[in-house]
Amino acid sequence: MGPGEDLTTTVRRRRAERRGAAIVRAVGGRPDAELRGGTLRLGHRRVGLASPHLAADLGEVSPARARGVADSLGLLVCHSDLDLHRELAPSEPLERVVFDLLEQLRCESLRPTAWVGMEHNLDAAFGEWSEQCLGERITESGVGLLVFTVTHIARTRLVRSLTTEVIDEVTEGQRFTLAPLIGEDLVALRANRHDQRAFAFHARAIAEAVALVAGDANLAAAGEGVDRSTLLLSGWDEDDDGTGLTGVLGATSARAGDLDRLGDYQVFTRAFDREVGGDALVAPNRLPGLRAELDRHRKAQAVSAARVAQRLIRALARPAEDDWTFAEDDGELDPARLAMIITDPVEHRVFRQRRLRPLADVAVTFLVDTSGSMKQQRYEAAAVLVDTFAQALDLAGASVEVLGFTTRSWAGGKAATAWKKAGAPASPGRVAEIEHIVHKDAATSWRRARRSIATMLDIHHYREGLDGEALVWAYRRLATIEASRRLLVLVSDGAPMETATSGVNRSGFLDDHLAAVAAALDARHDVEVGALTLDADLSGIFRRSRSIDLDGTLSLGHYEVLADLFG
Repeated sequence: MGPGEDLTTTVRRRRAERRGAAIVRAVGGRPDAELRGGTLRLGHRRVGLASPHLAADLGEVSPARARGVADSLGLLVCHSDLDLHRELAPSEPLERVVFDLLEQLRCESLRPTAWVGMEHNLDAAFGEWSEQCLGERITESGVGLLVFTVTHIARTRLVRSLTTEVIDEVTEGQRFTLAPLIGEDLVALRANRHDQRAFAFHARAIAEAVALVAGDANLAAAGEGVDRSTLLLSGWDEDDDGTGLTGVLGATSARAGDLDRLGDYQVFTRAFDREVGGDALVAPNRLPGLRAELDRHRKAQAVSAARVAQRLIRALARPAEDDWTFAEDDGELDPARLAMIITDPVEHRVFRQRRLRPLADVAVTFLVDTSGSMKQQRYEAAAVLVDTFAQALDLAGASVEVLGFTTRSWAGGKAATAWKKAGAPASPGRVAEIEHIVHKDAATSWRRARRSIATMLDIHHYREGLDGEALVWAYRRLATIEASRRLLVLVSDGAPMETATSGVNRSGFLDDHLAAVAAALDARHDVEVGALTLDADLSGIFRRSRSIDLDGTLSLGHYEVLADLFG
């Protein structure tokens, strides 16, 4: 549930997203396509929304526009090689946005001509977005007008024109400026729309020309009085790095990009890093056995997920307006039951309590350390704790992610080898290949993800841990989830350690980076960060930190720790 969003709105939006996802699956031929919280995912991969006119809340726009957005995303999935697109994309933010929108329009131009209904839907999505931009005065921003203009020019060339006299008047100046710079490449776009690589050559040329015209505006736009209308010119970035036009225009500036530049922390190479689903860590025939083992551990704790859910709702949920439960043992004295105090002095159920909303407006991420030291720190109990929390929060209506982090190899692996081949330069930063694990994403229910979560019991992938980078990764995922409250919980033994990196950098390199990340996230206020430690005390690093004893049988009291951190 988004900020200030009621339950009815949330239900309407999620229904629209389910309908949209069905269209994407049908058009794109991908049964694993999902839409949740304004994010398109193919399996565990987050896919970028490649054009400004697709940035829309499907629950708030017209049915035709919602269908048009879904149709366009389906065409992207069907016709775009996403890995090739990422390889060929420019790195400069404004150039990347233009490059992305041109690729999206290429895919729209490949729609089957017989699908007249799809053509109408695409036109509706684009036309309503254009009207919205004009209505919210987005074209009064220099960069906004530039992107608006090039989007219209390119769509006219690739798909079909939807211009009006008002749009022609608004964009005339920019069209006059852009025409001699991009004219030849615009013609080439249409000719090469069936060849993504050749198309990309000309798309990059256009993107560079747009950035040239923008000049320093893309760097100074944050001072142009940008408001929420800038979101009409923003897109999703599959790299989760906070770039895209939202960052260019400053609407959510510096939420993520500066997290890569904290202190002296650097990365020698990311070429060997990997993000993987939990169920891909082990052979498929082992998944049922691991789940059965986790269920046995959970049965031994004798804690009901439903009871945990009730407690979490009481601790974290917001009271519903003007909605009460009556005949309670405590709470506010109920005026309607005052007479009972006299007529029946032993009757004590004369109180009322505000009814609590489900946790639909709360998103929680558990980031679990799966380094080798955790094998000696009761990893089975940690898996039971997180799995029970995930099921309870799911029952309570919250969005939940369960993530893990480790390295792909001991002692740096291929990254360390690459550093050595480069001449072993001094103070190289991180020289390890990291592995980030998605045991459960926010769009997947606990029931569907339960086998993937159970792979936390497989200790073969428990190697070394780079807590700071994992925390940044988890934060970026959580920040994309639409919720009024976002809680990030690090479950760790408290000690970042990677042998190769620690051996070739200054003392305290990894510890200092974790502290810097924790401080930077705490200053953002869009995510509440807490740490559950099994051994070390992290209270000096995290403002919200608790040590938890997982020896012996877990009781209901262990599950009070989340409310203790964030209640």
